[in-house]
Order: sequence, then structure tokens, then C-alpha cells
Amino acid sequence: MKEIITENEVSRRSVLKGAAAGAAALTVGGVGASTLGAAAANADTFNVSFGSNNSNGPGPEQDAAWTAAAKAKGINVALNVVDHNNFQNNINSYLQGTPDNAFDWFSGYRMQFFAQKGLLTPIDDVWKVIGKDFTAGFAGGATGLDGKKYLVPTDWYPWAIHYRKSVWKKAGVNPASIKTIADLINACKVFKAKGYTPIAQAAKGGWEPMGVFDIINMRTNGYKFHIDLTAGRVLWTDPRVQKTFANFTALRPYMSTHPLDLGDQDAGKLVIQKKAAMIIMGSFTSGLYPKADYPDLALIPFPIIDPANGTDSIDAPIDGVLASTSASSNMPATNALLEFIGGTDYSGIIQAISPTLFANKYATVPGDPFVQSQVKLVQSTKHVAQYFDRDSRPDFAGPIFGPALAKYLTGGDPKSIAKDLAAQWAALPPA
Repeated sequence: MKEIITENEVSRRSVLKGAAAGAAALTVGGVGASTLGAAAANADTFNVSFGSNNSNGPGPEQDAAWTAAAKAKGINVALNVVDHNNFQNNINSYLQGTPDNAFDWFSGYRMQFFAQKGLLTPIDDVWKVIGKDFTAGFAGGATGLDGKKYLVPTDWYPWAIHYRKSVWKKAGVNPASIKTIADLINACKVFKAKGYTPIAQAAKGGWEPMGVFDIINMRTNGYKFHIDLTAGRVLWTDPRVQKTFANFTALRPYMSTHPLDLGDQDAGKLVIQKKAAMIIMGSFTSGLYPKADYPDLALIPFPIIDPANGTDSIDAPIDGVLASTSASSNMPATNALLEFIGGTDYSGIIQAISPTLFANKYATVPGDPFVQSQVKLVQSTKHVAQYFDRDSRPDFAGPIFGPALAKYLTGGDPKSIAKDLAAQWAALPPA
């Protein structure tokens, strides 16, 4: 399979197919290239700035741990932590202003877009050092349309229905029985009757309901429709969009009544506190769980809507680190930091704080059942999307689609919203 496809997008399926295959071949305790390469060969100390959007727990703890380890290796990191949602919403201005040398970001179109705009610095020299530690799929996910490398992939995670086993058991709902959306709605009725909010739905950051829209859309219309819609090859006025909204609307009575007041952490805590029965979110939500409660966490795939599509698609985004234009004047230090982040020392530090699936093929795969269920979920999926705001244009996803979903969640008419989305897409400048 090609790593770059003709529609100017990274092949999402190849990226995660490679990730899953690499994860399946791993053994706990594996080791890989965790020492600094050529960038650090002729220097004792490096100073580098880093923009972090890891503001939510356990992010600050993770940042403190890995920057301390980097310092021990002679890399002094000046950390600039920005609220996660603000970072995402203002990334364009950040990169055009005075960005840090390196920063947290994403693969897919979100990376390619800024690379094409000249707002990133290629890191091919870093890949000469770390490349052997990543599968071809992850290498493809790090590659821009010009063939150059721009990303050090770090972690990845699937979106699914996450829940507490104890809550479902107490309510008398068997997760194995949730095969179709009708089954899910029936379960939601049971949870509501038992006094739970069936689905904790966040929308405060704008991005949270995008993942819910994605999975409903892929279950309703298929993976190709998702890709065509996010790329603008299908108009928002297409009748199939209304089918997606109709299925979303069928779940709305069972979701949080004031989603715009809830961020992803707020919604996740409702599940942890046993006030809500589930959340449709990425598996990063596991980081909110106290260690004592972590074994109570589980997931199931979002159920079937149209049997023709089954459960063959999923969002499983890849996070990583990129170099901004400011790195070009500080490349030895930036390269040294990126080589460190691409190694197993870094992944081991993060995993010691919160079990996570890492892109480095030598990184340990945590042996607990929840993380193993993530691997199994992705391995059993035919199509892997990168998530709406990474598959679509960043100047559409955040400032246009996010507010449109907020309007929908507060009673807006889906037909009017779709018509407005089509008009705003048409008004965008050439990508």
C-alpha cells in the first residue's frame, strides 16, 4: 500500500495497520534505540524550547518527568505549556508568530497542511537516526507531500465507548449485548432509568463531539464517505449528511444536557465518579483514572448502524512532535530533543505514569487488559481514520465545524447547519 495517496492525504489505514502489526509483535520489556544519535555527538549541553499542549492531567506530571530525563542527557528544555484547547484553536497564529523550536501536534492532514504552508522544519536527519525503530506505516504518517519527514510519532489511541465495568454490572447491562445502535439506545434507557447520565458528552473545547460525529458518520455512510466529506469532495448538503445527523439526534436524549459546559476531562470524570455510564472518547481518557480504579475501565466499539459498514472503521489518531520554523536556527539542539523523544527512554517514562501505546516498535506494550483491548480493537478494524480535525483542513475543522456542532448540540437545525457548512467550505481559500 502506498504511504501517500493521490488525494493529498496520508493513508490512514496503512499508518495504523503498521502500528497494530508492530504492537502485536512486541514483547513486554523490549528495548530499542534510546540513546542520542548524531545530533548529540559533539556537544555537552543543548538548550531547546518546547511548546506543550499537555495541560490536562496527567500531562503536567509527564512533562516534568521527561524534561528531567532529557536534562540528565544534556538537553535543557524550556517548557511552554499552553491550555490544550487554546493551543489547538490558535495553532495557526502560534506557528506564524514566534513558536517554540519543537511542539506537540498530530499526524495526517493537520501536519501536511502546515508543512505545505512552510510553517514546519523538515527533520529528515532525525529520521536517519530513529527510522529503524518505526514501522513503514508510522514513517508514512510522518511524511509530508514533498516526501520529507516532519513528525516524530509518539503515542496513538483508538476512539470507542469507554465505561466502568462495575457500573454496567450494577445496572444489569451486558456490554457484549451491544451489537447495534438499537441495542445501545435500549441500554441507554436502562441507564437513564437507573439514575445515570447514559453518555457523558463534552463539547466545551469544540473538538470533543467531532469524534462522535465521525464514528456515527462512518457507521452510517462508510469510511470513504468520511474521507470524501472531510476533504471537500462531498458537499455538506449531500443527503447522507442528514442521515448522520439523524442518528446523532437519536442519541441526544441520552447525552449530557449541557455539553458546552463540559470539557473532555469534565465528562470523563462523570464516568469515573459513576454518575455517567459511558463516554465516546479516545483512550487517552484512561489517564484520568486513579490507579486503584484503572482495572474497572473497559471499552467496546461503537455498534453497527448500517450492516453494510458493520464496525469496520474507527478513529485512531497518532500524536507526535514537530519542529517549527524557529528550529532552523537551533537544529542541533532540536534534533537531539526529537531523537530523545523518539526513543524508548521517553516512552518508558510516560508509560510509568499512564499506560499508553507508543509508536516506537521497541516500546513496551503494557500488559494490562485495557491496553490490550485497544490493540485488539485496532487490529480488528479494516479502516482507520485520523479523526475529523486531523482529516480535514484546520481552518475548517476548528473555527467552522466546531461551532457548527455546538450549534447543533444546543438545538440548531441540521439542514440549516449543513447548508451553512457547505457555503463556508466553498468560501475557503485554496489549500
